[in-house]
Amino acid sequence: MPVNKIAQSRPVDSLTKRYRSILLSRFGFILSLLALTLTAETSSAENPPANEASELYKVRIQFDVPYQGDADPLQVADIYIPVRGDIEHAPKLPGVLVIHGGAWVAGDKRFDSGHARKIAQQGYVVMAINYRLAPKHKHPAQVQDCRQALRWLHEHAQEYHMDETALGVWGYSAGGHLAALLATDRKELDPPIRVCVAGGAPCDLSMIPEDSRVLAGFLGGTRKRLANLYAEASPIEHVTQDDPPVLLFHGDADELVPIEYAKRMQKKLSEHSVEHELIVLPGKSHLMAFVDPRGMKASISFLDRYLKSPR
Repeated sequence: MPVNKIAQSRPVDSLTKRYRSILLSRFGFILSLLALTLTAETSSAENPPANEASELYKVRIQFDVPYQGDADPLQVADIYIPVRGDIEHAPKLPGVLVIHGGAWVAGDKRFDSGHARKIAQQGYVVMAINYRLAPKHKHPAQVQDCRQALRWLHEHAQEYHMDETALGVWGYSAGGHLAALLATDRKELDPPIRVCVAGGAPCDLSMIPEDSRVLAGFLGGTRKRLANLYAEASPIEHVTQDDPPVLLFHGDADELVPIEYAKRMQKKLSEHSVEHELIVLPGKSHLMAFVDPRGMKASISFLDRYLKSPR
């Protein structure tokens, strides 16, 4: 489908008209649903089948750890620490930064708790973060906080018996966008990222219609007025052959971020010979792809491949 047709198609129109109404006016309902779902997932994960129990780490959690001094109460993280036997004499563990979604204007690290715990149970030090939200804090505040959190995790690697050279990022929706932006738009002080998982991620903001104000709170105006800023905030615009491997997972019935976003990112990664995979979840909406266990299974497999295998 030509680019000019994509911007006018019903799926993208659905994104622009429904993104705010669902994620803002009805966000409380959605977060409540997520909380119930993830609580159930976490309870199940804490009591795995007997044949899997020996493979899982127990998890200890440090809540609300500041990663940017006391500048803002949103700049805090929960640290999920794997515990198994005499870990001090075991090999150091890889680390993963987990970034929540919520259209850059809402959301909370607690709603990734089920996902963060599942990753930690597989032997990863996980840092699930809050970050400053729009419209009070516009781009690039969100990705700046993610960068600071990643640097903090790297600096505190010894404290958590973590391998500072084995870092990955994981996010869904707006969190997937931020994870992909970290992986593709690296800055001088950023520690190396060895793998990125971006689920349901809007990686190409040029797909937003020019006059739509759906991202005005996040970016400060329409794409027509701020075309350069929309491009700068798009992970797809920063892809190079030096990027780390990327896993994309996406529901093909996503009504908020149509799967065309993932397909365009996949094409760009292919053009630059970046290792990647796209996992399509048939019939899954934006919300249901987030809680679909196949997305987490694929995520952990991909993380294992690049953070636990010899380089």
